[in-house]
Amino acid sequence: MRRTLCILFGVAAMLPATRPCRADARDEQRWQLIQMLGLPARGGDLHAESRGSLPHDGLVIEKWVLTAEPGSRVPTLLYRPAKPALKMPALVITHGHGGSKSRTFAQYPGQLYARLGLAVLVIDPIGEEERHIAGKLGTRAHDDLAADARAAKAGRLIMGKLVFDTMRAIDWLLTRNDIDAARIGVAGVSNGGAQATWLAALDRRIKAALVGGWAYDDVVLPTKLCQRVPFTKMREVLAWPGFIALAAPSCAIMTANGDADEVIDMGDRAAWSRHAAHLRAARSAWPAGGPEPLTIFLEPAGGHRPYTVYRPAMLWVYDQLGTPSMDADNLRRLPVINAGAWCDRHGAALERATGTEHHVRGATIVDLGVRPLAPEALAVLKPGERGSPDFTIEGWLDQIEGKRGGKR
Repeated sequence: MRRTLCILFGVAAMLPATRPCRADARDEQRWQLIQMLGLPARGGDLHAESRGSLPHDGLVIEKWVLTAEPGSRVPTLLYRPAKPALKMPALVITHGHGGSKSRTFAQYPGQLYARLGLAVLVIDPIGEEERHIAGKLGTRAHDDLAADARAAKAGRLIMGKLVFDTMRAIDWLLTRNDIDAARIGVAGVSNGGAQATWLAALDRRIKAALVGGWAYDDVVLPTKLCQRVPFTKMREVLAWPGFIALAAPSCAIMTANGDADEVIDMGDRAAWSRHAAHLRAARSAWPAGGPEPLTIFLEPAGGHRPYTVYRPAMLWVYDQLGTPSMDADNLRRLPVINAGAWCDRHGAALERATGTEHHVRGATIVDLGVRPLAPEALAVLKPGERGSPDFTIEGWLDQIEGKRGGKR
């Protein structure tokens, strides 16, 4: 009997690209979910292209273009300290609906955690910003009935594409000699939290998953199309504790939510009790003793907020990955600021639906003097590349349907 160690996503990863050779229930379950999402077995050469860098307030923001798969390329930013002393832990930011690399609460964690000594990876998700056919932000082009149907007919799911592109970006991170491969985490809110759950379950390289604005519970099933389809299919295979347990034993999970987040709980406050019960039921998948692998933060009366930049989240990242530029005592002494006041000070735009006091404007976030940049400053692509099929959801759909011919 032997264990299948596959080369998936460009590195040695404990993920079954083919059905596992021995009776390991979790490997079998991961294999089923990988097939369900339609993840390619291999992405091929990353063809990583540097597009320069931008100094900003003691940080360097590197700009790259990566090839996730033939015919699908990804504008990428890497925030890092200007002079890192040692190999850096890395945190990958995943986006909520309408999010992309230059949106307010992609920039904020990018700069915040880089100031703490981490490398922070932020990509444009397919259908947004430089991966939108017209370069628009906040489009939600991936959550489209026609796009979802075309992808599913070709054996792919939109959630699978979002997750796969992030995995490919992690492949690239691990080609660098300044990244500590043993300390890779993912953090996201809302749909970004949903993506973080999949990465924790399927990618054995992830050691810490910060899941914000999302519940491990059936309350999320009647939701956005790109979430409803994969999570409904997942529930045909696994109960929620089983899905959570796929992160064991190597990945710790923190969930961070508000107990009055009707965006997720849909007014069913009991959802958070069920969410906590599912996490407790999964706990036995991790070894007894040692650091607690599952952490729940629930803000009283909190709405749909950027919990990844709250102090409890930052301290949890310190515990799991380390913050090379600051110790725990100094982290605890950092000031905080109201998110609405910070946005007003810097002219940072918020979406109408969540830019309220109950939601984002009412958040209390760690203040390290983050100054946002204009989307133009963070642009990665050349003018002639914008709207190219290699970067758009339309081009990717044509590619997986076999309409574009050979592409690198």
